[in-house]
Order: sequence, then structure tokens, then C-alpha cells
Amino acid sequence: MNAASPLIVVGSGPKNARTDPDTGLRWYTWKGIEYPSVTSIRNLAGMPHKLWQWRDNQVIARAMNEYQTLGRMLRESPPEATATWLRKAASAERDAAANLGTRVHDAAAAGKSPADVSADLSPFLQHYRQWLADSGAELVLVERQVFNLTVGYVGTFDAIVRFPKTNTYWMIDLKTGKGTYPEHALQLEAYARGEFIGEDDVVDDIATKYLQKVTGRAILHLRPEGYTFKVVPENQSTWVAFRGLLAFARWAHDHEFIDSLVTASKTTIPAP
Repeated sequence: MNAASPLIVVGSGPKNARTDPDTGLRWYTWKGIEYPSVTSIRNLAGMPHKLWQWRDNQVIARAMNEYQTLGRMLRESPPEATATWLRKAASAERDAAANLGTRVHDAAAAGKSPADVSADLSPFLQHYRQWLADSGAELVLVERQVFNLTVGYVGTFDAIVRFPKTNTYWMIDLKTGKGTYPEHALQLEAYARGEFIGEDDVVDDIATKYLQKVTGRAILHLRPEGYTFKVVPENQSTWVAFRGLLAFARWAHDHEFIDSLVTASKTTIPAP
């Protein structure tokens, strides 16, 4: 089989998903009920402390490195415009990286060659194709929605592949950022433990059979200089952590204000 050509590709991208314009969180609908996406669950539960620190540092760096622009804006622009300019520094780099990652994912899922894409994407696709050739992996399913209604989440995985030499099926998550992180293991665990694959309220029985054959999990980390295939073994503690994160995320989402948890309030101290 040509390494650049998928063996089986069933569907492409979420059609029954919505992204909240205010929060940026993604939700999937199955038979009238909304479920949070795997990638949104981490955000629903709150931002990691290190990420908060990084975002703060981005704002500080913009203010210090572009102090002349900041000074001019403080003198000539409305305060709201200056605040927005500073605030955008917190996510500018991450947004650019996320956009690049989305473009690489889309190009890979569409089976495009390095010659078919822009210069910034070409190295990523070259290394992606090199990994396919080196590993002999056969693409079985690409960009499919996986559901676990019992636990209560939905996600769109990148790929399920088969390695012919061992006849094993693996859940593969493509990453294109500078690093890979523990939360990526949470994503993989959630995808691999899905109950079925489907879309628009219809279960795809054939695709689900492939999902049920998955025994391996790995992150394929693509960078302009090469690729790294990172095996992530099945881990019960990771699964427990994901479910705990989901429970907290739902609780936080349902109780944005204390009023929803308070049954009565008094302005005087009750007698002992």
C-alpha cells in the first residue's frame, strides 16, 4: 500500500459540534443531549498554574519589549483598546501554534503531499509521510467522533492505524507544538476508551469494530526538524484522573455562582 494513501477513511471532521463563541469550548450533540469535548474538558476544569504564569509573562514581555507602542496607545487610544492589545499577547503565540496545528491536521487527513501545501506546512507533512513509510502504518480511520455516553464525553481523534507486522491497532494523536504534555495522555486515554464511533445520531458499526480492536496508544509529535513516536501505555490512573477532571469540570460549569449551591442565607449569626 502507498504509505501516503489511507487504507480506510470514514468521515471527516465534526458536523454535530458547536463551539461556544464566549468561552471557545466545544460541545457535541447526541440525540438532543450535549456532551463536552475531550479537549474542552481540561479548559472547563480551569487553566493549569504553569499556563497562567506563561500567559502573564507574555503580557509582561509585550509591555516591556513594545513599551514605545504601549506609551503611544496610553496617550492616544481609549483605555479599552490598550487593554485589549495587552490582553491579546496572552494568547497570540498559542493561537498561532493552534492554527498551524489545525492546518497540518487537515492537510494530513486530506492526504495532501508536501508539494500541495504552503512552505510552513511542508516540513510537517514530509515527516508525517516519512513516519508512515518507516513504520509501515496503515491509516484505518481518520478524524472520527468517538462517544462515551456512560461517562459523558465526546471527542474527535486524529487516527486509528494498523501495524501490519504485528496486526495491532493503535490510537494515534498528532501534535505539532513545541512539546507534549501529560494532558495529551488524558486525551489518548479518553479516545481509546470510547464506547462507539458515530455521527448525527447514527452509530457506525464498522468503525466501532476498529475502535474496539485498539490496544496501543501513541503521540506522533511532528516538528519541522523531524518526528518522534511516543508510546503511551494504557494507564488506569490516567483514566481515573480524566474522569475526575470531567466530574469537576461539569460541577464547575453547572455551579458558576455560589447561589446555585446555597439553599438559604442569613444576615445575622445563628444562635448556637
